[in-house]
Amino acid sequence: MNNLNQILGHLFLLFMLLLAGCGPVLNPYNEDFNCRAKDDAGECIDTPTAYQKARYPEAADEVSVKPTDTAQKELQDNRYRIIADLLQEETKPLLQPPKILRVLLLPYKGEDEELFMSRYVYLKIEDSQWVLTDLKEQ
Repeated sequence: MNNLNQILGHLFLLFMLLLAGCGPVLNPYNEDFNCRAKDDAGECIDTPTAYQKARYPEAADEVSVKPTDTAQKELQDNRYRIIADLLQEETKPLLQPPKILRVLLLPYKGEDEELFMSRYVYLKIEDSQWVLTDLKEQ
C-alpha cells in the first residue's frame, strides 16, 4: 500500500511537471508583443492611450498608459465644460431624447397551447422634448 502511494505521488508530480511544461505548447499565440511597425505606419500604443491621444492631442505628451483618477476627472470636467458652453449659447436648442422602457416577457403558453418565447418589448414612457426653447428670433 505504501509503494502504491509513492507511485501515485510520483505520477502526480510527473503529470504536474508535464502540464506546466506544456504551457508554451498549448498557447498558439506569440507572447512577444513588441511593436514592429515602421515609422510611417503609425504608433504602437495600447487602446486607452490611443483614445486619449485622439481625444486630447494637445496633451499627448502627458498621456499615461493607464487612465488614472486625474484623467477621469479631466474627462468629466471637459464634458461639463461642453455642456456649460451649450447652455450659455442662446441659438442652439437641445432635444431631450424620449424615455424608453425595455420589458422582458418570459416564456408562456397561449390560449390554444401555443408557446410564446421570451422577448423584449419596448415602450415609450415619455416623448422627446425640446430643452432651452427660450430662443430669441433672428
